[in-house]
Parts: sequence; C-alpha cells; structure tokens
Amino acid sequence: MSNTRIFAGYSTAKNLHEVTPAQAKKLTHLNVAFGIVENGVLNVSAIEKFLPHLDRIRSYNPNLQILLSTGGGNQIGHGEATRTDEGLARYVRSVLDIIEQYGFDGIDCDWEFPCYTGIMEEKYQYTKLMTAYRREIDALSEKRGKQCLLTIASAAGAWFLDCVEMEKIHPLLDFMNLMTYDLRGWDQPAGHHTNLYEPVGAPVAFSIDEGVRLLLDTGVPAEKIVIGAAFYSRRWDGVPDVNHGMHQPSVTGGDYGPDYTAIYHIYEKDSRFVKYWDDTAKACWLFDGYSFISYDDPRSIACKCAYVKEKNLGGMMYWEHGADKTGLLFNAIYDSLML
Repeated sequence: MSNTRIFAGYSTAKNLHEVTPAQAKKLTHLNVAFGIVENGVLNVSAIEKFLPHLDRIRSYNPNLQILLSTGGGNQIGHGEATRTDEGLARYVRSVLDIIEQYGFDGIDCDWEFPCYTGIMEEKYQYTKLMTAYRREIDALSEKRGKQCLLTIASAAGAWFLDCVEMEKIHPLLDFMNLMTYDLRGWDQPAGHHTNLYEPVGAPVAFSIDEGVRLLLDTGVPAEKIVIGAAFYSRRWDGVPDVNHGMHQPSVTGGDYGPDYTAIYHIYEKDSRFVKYWDDTAKACWLFDGYSFISYDDPRSIACKCAYVKEKNLGGMMYWEHGADKTGLLFNAIYDSLML
C-alpha cells in the first residue's frame, strides 16, 4: 500500500466467507462482529462455527489485523459485567482468553452505549474497562512479539461525549471507529443518515464533520479518528411528496432499509424512484413520492475519502461487509483513500 491510512471493515461472522482474496489484500483491519457479553463474560458460541474462515482470510494477507468486536447493537451486557472490580477482572479475562484462543489481533469494544439505560456510573466503568484492556493488550503484544490493538466503535455526537471520559480514554486507544451513520432515523423526519456536511434546513442537525470536530475539540488526535461509511440504507415510508421527501414526516419512521446490493440492482433501476444528490451535504437519496431512502454511493464515499485526506484523519471503515455484494462501495473507499 502506498500510505499508512486505515481501511477497516466490519463483517458479521456469518458473512466472513464473502471476504475475497482481493479484498483481504486491500484491507488493513477487519472487525468481526460480534462477541456477546452475557452473564458477566464474553461468549462467542453463536459465531464460532464461522471463525475457521479467519485462517483463510489471513492466508491472503498476513499483515491484515483481525479484531474481535464485542457487544454491538444496543447490547447492554458491558454495564453489568463491569459493575464491580471483581466482575471487571472476570470479564476482561474472558475476553483475552477468546482473543488468544482464536488468534485475534486485538479488541474492538462496541459498547452501545455507556449510560444508555440511565446508569451514569457506567461512564466511569467504561474508563476502567479501557484501562484494563490496554494493560492486557500490551501484555499480549509483549508475549506475542507483535502489536495487538485496542479500538472502539464510537458514536458521533455530544451526547456520547457526555457519557464517557474521552480525555482519559483516547490515549489508551490505537484508533476509534466513528459510527458516522444512523445520524437520522427512527421517528425523526426523513433525511440523510450518513451525510458528510450539514444539509440546508435540516430540523435535526448533525453531520460527520460535526462529529469529527467534536472529537478534535476534546483532544482526540486526528490520526486516531476513522470515519464510517454505510453499506446499507435507512428508509422512511409514507413521506409526503414535498421537497423530494427531504425533511418531511413519515408514517413508518426511518428504519433499517435495503442494503447497497439491493439498492444497486433493484432500487436505482426502478423507474418509480428518482435519485437525488445534495451537494451541500455530499449525500444522495432515492424518492418515489412515498418512500425515502438515504444511503452511501461511490460518489458520497469519494467525498468522505477526500475529507479524510484534507483533515489528516486516520482513515475509513464501513458497516457491513455482506451488505455490498457488488464490491462497488468497497472499491470506492480503496481507490479514493488508499491509492
């Protein structure tokens, strides 16, 4: 590779078989989702049958660092597991045992999210967890004679920074995967869910740029910030045919929509849908007078890659590998960021 930027992918374990030799050679990091936190320990029983794929993927690229992502998807087990010092030690030991058993190159902690259930003490539990992880990862690095990593999946927003001690955490991390998607959805008006900049007139204001600036203002080094691309969409149905659906209310709310495979092969080719481009937000959407679909395409990803270079950020990551069977979004990141 011609530079040291990070190109990290997330793959659910069941989709590891879709990582091709060419893709493995282009990635710098691969995060395997998920190890589940339950009963105070980490459990990979639901995914272990897929983990033999790791040897195949490593054979394509011995330099690829493969991390186990723990938690994910509003899974709240981290809080219970780390509530006491004894529980914290037991949990961390269970994670390291799995890391060693399967030969992972590190931990990607995806605790979504500290204080999510209103237990504000989790803010400090998070710091203790990262401190314990760092100590154990450093010991494992020394034992193996090679670098092992500690990263997190970080939310983008002031609300997340209010729930963690970021000034204490970022020095412990190798880098942060900033989840710069799902910026809008649920019961919010139809809009961009992974926009680079703030769209004009948005009733719910947020962007990747703002999320990055919040971290920089907190003291996070630019080279530790890895921004995210979405290989899936968010979809609002029952949207009024006003302003091409942008910023309009909906019947269903912005839920998980079609993945990019379906968007490319079906929705973009459906004559009922018109594709629009927001040159302020650097984001696209589809609208047919009823359904509003927000997503990343190669053009929006190229804009994100240019932003990473402009701001000297660490790189880019994406969620999730199996959602783009075309390879177009994967290639757009590599071609725009790594070449």
